[in-house]
Amino acid sequence: MRNYFNILFITIGTTILISAASAQSYSPEGAEIYTDYCEACHMVNGKGYEDIYPALKNNEIVLGDQEELIYLLLEGRAGMPTFIDDLEVIQLTTVINFIRNSWGNAAGEINQEQMNTAYEELAEEDDGFGDGN
Repeated sequence: MRNYFNILFITIGTTILISAASAQSYSPEGAEIYTDYCEACHMVNGKGYEDIYPALKNNEIVLGDQEELIYLLLEGRAGMPTFIDDLEVIQLTTVINFIRNSWGNAAGEINQEQMNTAYEELAEEDDGFGDGN
């Protein structure tokens, strides 16, 4: 029985390490930002916590419309905080590109101009950036 648990522990640990290494090979800077700001909720493997924090791996928003994802990180939504006070705009671009291209996601990159435009549009609105809740 003890061997069973050892094998199970090693298998789970190896899976997590491989997943993290695969994701981090895309962008070391993006991986660092993800670890600091996203990993606690969305997990190291991007799978999230079912019914609590959504998976980013194979997520429709992550893989879909770039603008929707940009605005989600700038404004927050449904319990997800806005990161505009914590991260520079270039860091937001970096972490979005990391998320869009990690854990088997292959959604391509957003460019800095797209992020800057969205930031400027939101900054000009009367209500400013959302509170994330």
